[in-house]
Amino acid sequence: MTSGGIVRRIDELGRIVIPKELRKTMRLKVGDEMEILSTAEGLTLKKFNAYEGFKNVASSVAKSLAGYVEADVIIVDSSQVVVAEGANKKNYLGAMVGGELLQAVDNRRSSVLHGDDLKGVFENAKCDCCYLVFEPIVSNGDSYGGMAILLCSLPSDVARAYLKFCTDLIAAMLQ
Repeated sequence: MTSGGIVRRIDELGRIVIPKELRKTMRLKVGDEMEILSTAEGLTLKKFNAYEGFKNVASSVAKSLAGYVEADVIIVDSSQVVVAEGANKKNYLGAMVGGELLQAVDNRRSSVLHGDDLKGVFENAKCDCCYLVFEPIVSNGDSYGGMAILLCSLPSDVARAYLKFCTDLIAAMLQ
């Protein structure tokens, strides 16, 4: 008898396949890390958030950067905004990453998005900027998403250098 959930068998190596529909709904991709928690009721499986342990520090770095460049700053994991600072932070926190930004995260590439590239950057939030400058956060060869500045004017070289410094700082904390 089942409780209405999806039933899967454990194979000889102890693996359980997560159904495709659930992987799509939860935006799980090959290589994503999963956290397994033991509870009184059984096991709980959730997507691992590397920023959870030092979210306050990451938020402070983002807040400082937002103050220096006078713009909104976000930190994203592989699927959503996990930290947002600046005047519009409430609009971005928890927003699902899509479009060109998702490609930049997946490909671990620095990007400056503007114009049509900003359409669909967030699946469930409006992008209130003219330029989005993205820098990936990579530590020990692993991608942890990235950090972006959302600007109303062309990004300066100084703003881009600050962003690179901040992503390097966060990557060092993840080691």
